[in-house]
Amino acid sequence: MELSKEQLLQIDNYIFSCGIKFYDVRTEIVDHFANILEQKLDKNQDLNFRQEIINIHKNFSERGFQNLLKEKTKSVQKRFYKASFKHFITFFKLPKIIITGAFFYGLLEVMHLIEDKEVFFQLLTVSGYVTVFSFFLISYFKKKKKKELFLALDMNNNLVIIINNAIIYFNTITIFRNEESFLNPIYNNIQLVIFVLALLFYWSCQSVYNQNKKIVKEQYPNILV
Repeated sequence: MELSKEQLLQIDNYIFSCGIKFYDVRTEIVDHFANILEQKLDKNQDLNFRQEIINIHKNFSERGFQNLLKEKTKSVQKRFYKASFKHFITFFKLPKIIITGAFFYGLLEVMHLIEDKEVFFQLLTVSGYVTVFSFFLISYFKKKKKKELFLALDMNNNLVIIINNAIIYFNTITIFRNEESFLNPIYNNIQLVIFVLALLFYWSCQSVYNQNKKIVKEQYPNILV
């Protein structure tokens, strides 16, 4: 017996109340519940629908939903970073390696124009913090919109952490370098390479996030993403 929209919504609301906020994860669990309930309704159409939902939930064990969410979160994060790394590698293959080389060369020329190299790297640090702040603002305003959460897209916080840690690390290098080291072009070039690599990795993460968002929109065309 096929479930009605009201019954499916009842299952969805129950699962949401159990702490599963991500729409894509809820959809999977709803499908699982619906299949079981349809079989039960075929045998007994007078069963207590609400109670049967609770009974099925009990089969998941006390922390069944949370364990499922934890497993899926690990899986999504693993796929995300794997895809990001693959995208990152493309910056060192044709044709993107030309962009990478041009970007590095451009920064190198700017560094040569600025006499005080410490100031140059401090400016790079500031630009990094501006990036984090901009990303935070965009994420904040997106969250204010009334829309469903998707585990596949729940990477904003991770990206902010990655960027922030990279900037802190970069700033730490700048702070602990002495005046003599800023006169050494090798040290300057190494630090510049670190900055470029960090920026390219962020670019890769953002690109993969946008790709995932496009896929989610195609999978759930009627849901605001």
